[in-house]
Amino acid sequence: MSPAHTIADVSEEIDGDDALTHNVSAGAALADVVRTTLGPAGNDKMVVGDGEVLVTNDGSHIVDQLDVEAPAARIVADLARAQGGALGDGATSAIVLAGALLREAEPLIEDGLHPTTVVNGYAAASRRARDRAAELADPGDADDGDALRDVVATAVTGRWDAERTAFLADLIVRGYRSTLVDGGDGATRSERLTIQHAPGGATTDSELIDGLVVDTDRSSTSLSDVPTELPDRLSDPRIAIVDDEIALERDGSAARVSVETADQRRRLREFESAEYDRLLATLRELDVDVLLSQKSIDDRFRSLLARAGIVSVERTRQDEIHKIERATGAAPVMRIEDLTPETVGRADLLERRSLGGSTFVIVRDAASTQTSLLLRGSPEHVVEETERIVADGLRLLEGFGERPALLPGGGATEAAIAHDLRRWSPTIRTREQLAVDRFADALETIPATLARNAGADALETTLELRRRHDAGDRTAGFDATAGAVTDVLSAGIVEPLPLKTRIVSNATQAACSILRIDGIIRIAGSIGEAGPHDADDHGHGHGHNHGHGHATGGPERSTHGYPWAIGH
Repeated sequence: MSPAHTIADVSEEIDGDDALTHNVSAGAALADVVRTTLGPAGNDKMVVGDGEVLVTNDGSHIVDQLDVEAPAARIVADLARAQGGALGDGATSAIVLAGALLREAEPLIEDGLHPTTVVNGYAAASRRARDRAAELADPGDADDGDALRDVVATAVTGRWDAERTAFLADLIVRGYRSTLVDGGDGATRSERLTIQHAPGGATTDSELIDGLVVDTDRSSTSLSDVPTELPDRLSDPRIAIVDDEIALERDGSAARVSVETADQRRRLREFESAEYDRLLATLRELDVDVLLSQKSIDDRFRSLLARAGIVSVERTRQDEIHKIERATGAAPVMRIEDLTPETVGRADLLERRSLGGSTFVIVRDAASTQTSLLLRGSPEHVVEETERIVADGLRLLEGFGERPALLPGGGATEAAIAHDLRRWSPTIRTREQLAVDRFADALETIPATLARNAGADALETTLELRRRHDAGDRTAGFDATAGAVTDVLSAGIVEPLPLKTRIVSNATQAACSILRIDGIIRIAGSIGEAGPHDADDHGHGHGHNHGHGHATGGPERSTHGYPWAIGH
């Protein structure tokens, strides 16, 4: 059997130094895109494409929208997704650090160091950096509200002033605590918390609601659109869930019912009325006040339900069905006829509320652990960005809860580790020492970038940090709000240890992966597809690209047509 691709399929090949230069430039270019978003004084990026506008300073979210063409840049993009997805923060720092490591490696290789030597030096420096970070960390307390708020406030960057930052940090902490499992080991159940947003109002109008909030517009859920007036509040409602379409059953052998005479029409309506009455009688016998269906509800039946005072909610998402189960104790059935007293749930209160053009259903019950964050803000892109920040903050606190240890932020930890690496590197008796020193220089890119984005002098900041850390001041970092080097630990600028070690580990892994590449081979078609010499019996070659997926991560991730490309 012939291989998937042959020499004849190779359309372009780049080897040696040219490949290295190409890859370093591509990886560093992606870092340059997000560099100005780093830190509390970082700027936003406006990504425009396909009639949509995205305004964000979230590094992983920006990268998600880019059509990344260069293979090396894709490696760095994957790093951002891994960092942001796992811990909810640090994606921008990881990208910036990876770009700095690539730039620092290039002159070493130009001076004759083999890429393997640089990679080995970087790997040794990364291990030393993570060990040193663990030594620098102060034991944290996952139950300390002030510590939790400091962790989140450090991560909330961009357009927020001090008041809104403090408000959001407190809101995220309360949301996180609502997901904690009894036992005090930091374990959480994220399904206990639902996040919804409604454009309009101020950020400080956001609230944590003790109950389940369902956005009937966003989730494709819809309330009965009938003229009958329904109550906005139901006390002690009994709730039933049907996990299928609610409509009269038809004979499967006929696509439609043929009515040829007035008598047949009369009998058909009598039959339908009797069936509807039978279904309504079942609901009345069980004292059902609210009927939820995962699929549609017949129009006539919805009208009858409303006239009977029963609130109907259709096309409810499966994940929301599960949350309603937990909140009310209701058990889904396939048909109304299958409902029993045991399958009907209850709540203390069901409330309907209209906000920002959407209608929300709020289910409250004292025995339920379900809570919801309802976020407000204006314009719409601001409240959408707030939702992303809140979700990231919750993941960040989950990581801190699993390993409660804190490091000084503002680039203080990077400066302390860089100082340690420079003291340690002379003990290395191989040329890897040079790579370790360059690793230290790359780490200082973080505080330098924080300073530059805040309008301060990056060089002066770096030199001041070196002087302070040489003197043993391990908490000296750059406070972007004050615009100066200060004791960031006392200022509450802190970062969880798992976040910092993951940034260093991910950035090093991405940079080393790129430095190991000594050739770029472009082939006709997609990797894994058969080449033109592997035609089937009909002579059809499979070496073409069917166009499935996108450069930013395959078919599960779409760039939504955004034209911003990183390529060389």
